[in-house]
Amino acid sequence: MALPGTGYRSVLSLALEMSFHLVEPVVSTTLTSAISSTGNQTATVGSLGYPINALYPGAQIVVDSGINQEIVTVLAVNESLSQFTAVFTFTHPAGAPVIGATFPTQALSGDQFFTQSEILDYIARAQHDFLAQVPCVFALNTQSVKFGQIYQQLTCDAIEMHRVAAVSSPIALASLTRSSGIVTAISVSPHGLVQNDRFSIIDTPDPSFAGAFLAGTILSPTSWSYRQVQPDAVTSGGVAGLWYRLYETSQRELSVRDPSWRSQNISKLRSWYEDRTGNYQFGVDGKPSSNFTISVLASIRDTDTLAFTDGLLVPDILLHYVKYKALEYAWSKNGEQRSPMLARYAAMRFERGVLATRRWMSWAGVGGEDMSPVKAAVLESAGAGAGA
Repeated sequence: MALPGTGYRSVLSLALEMSFHLVEPVVSTTLTSAISSTGNQTATVGSLGYPINALYPGAQIVVDSGINQEIVTVLAVNESLSQFTAVFTFTHPAGAPVIGATFPTQALSGDQFFTQSEILDYIARAQHDFLAQVPCVFALNTQSVKFGQIYQQLTCDAIEMHRVAAVSSPIALASLTRSSGIVTAISVSPHGLVQNDRFSIIDTPDPSFAGAFLAGTILSPTSWSYRQVQPDAVTSGGVAGLWYRLYETSQRELSVRDPSWRSQNISKLRSWYEDRTGNYQFGVDGKPSSNFTISVLASIRDTDTLAFTDGLLVPDILLHYVKYKALEYAWSKNGEQRSPMLARYAAMRFERGVLATRRWMSWAGVGGEDMSPVKAAVLESAGAGAGA
């Protein structure tokens, strides 16, 4: 995945837990001598696996930690010398960790119970399932509503939209210059601001300029200054304006309000809707007369493919539910490890985790759901106590 993850857990740690459930040997050892050169090297380790050898040609393992951490593919194994051969990108000191969830059972015979790529796919699918049923990870994306287009594109990782805001009377910026805590803004056309007007700096190439401010000195029809305590810097481009929230609606409501809304050009966005707009799209209430800047808050999913060193979007405290969903896939597979009873148990653990997380999010007011009776009772009790 492109993001580092929302916690400390990695795909490798989840795969190791799955190894124990599936009764598969794992690699958990260290280098007994340094890898002093890159390229094709033979590494000597304290152990080839626990409780038995878990290395075989083609297995991926993780070597070292921090900036020198890398995934290597085993090319050959020498059990008598406790060695394996792989191509290394980095050098590694003696004592560096060597860890792997290799799922080696019957690997050498060519009839492996589970391949590593299969397990990685199970984890990716399980995380998607959890995030689809419990949209608990959100991202704020700034984009432009395209001129003359009712339907707008969402980012490809979006699951569900929650909030949309637009910039009121956007002011295109030519440059921003910050010196001694004072920013001088130069706009492409007259800005129309007066002293103490509120505005935000949006979509600027240098994010240190972003924020909400009060207009200070109006220098000219196309320039003004304001205070911002940050190091001196210069950037070009961006937009100044105020965010205002758009109302969520539907095509039916828009048609009742104005049957000709589809053919109208609009100079200000007021509403957005999702119904019947297709995958990763949403609609606005007419044909935009210019490219408006908007921000979209949406729950997001992870990438379709994962590596052992990747982080995970689902928070650490909820990852055991993802693990059980991945185990359900494993125990449902035709083969020696197929177990309908264990698959049903894993599915039950996942479903209960989804239900518990939904209830917690509803109680916490996440996702715009109505307040749960439990939360209402707690608040009512707290209010009664305060009144007493």
